[in-house]
Amino acid sequence: MSGESAIFTVNDDHMQVSFSLDKAIYTKEAILKACYWFSRDLFFQVSARESSFDVVASIRTTVPTLEQPKVHKVDEFVPELLNAFVDFQLRVEIQSETSAIRELIVAKAFAEAGIMEDLPPGAFEDSVDALHKHSNSLVSIKSKSAE
Repeated sequence: MSGESAIFTVNDDHMQVSFSLDKAIYTKEAILKACYWFSRDLFFQVSARESSFDVVASIRTTVPTLEQPKVHKVDEFVPELLNAFVDFQLRVEIQSETSAIRELIVAKAFAEAGIMEDLPPGAFEDSVDALHKHSNSLVSIKSKSAE
């Protein structure tokens, strides 16, 4: 791929665009989420190669309808698609980096409600960062059975 993170080509009738996305930058999860975001207007085919994902997007509506009187060209979607790939990749990375903190916040919330088997380490007033050192990323939740 010669160092390019995303390469795209539009076909001659402007109804289909092909992307080649570098696996070192984009995850399958981020690409699929971005494709789903545009699935109302576009059809997608996603395939994996050794170092890249190939995405082919085609216009869903090719003739005017009452719902969509103007047929859009695929060119109109390219900037938004490229931004969506970056946006959803960033979301995946943020989710990965903040999952332990999110688990601690949920653990604290359930601990205060009294439904956890084991309380999280520390006091409720402790900062999340101080608790992060003690976390093993596991939360044990025990529900009280109705008697």
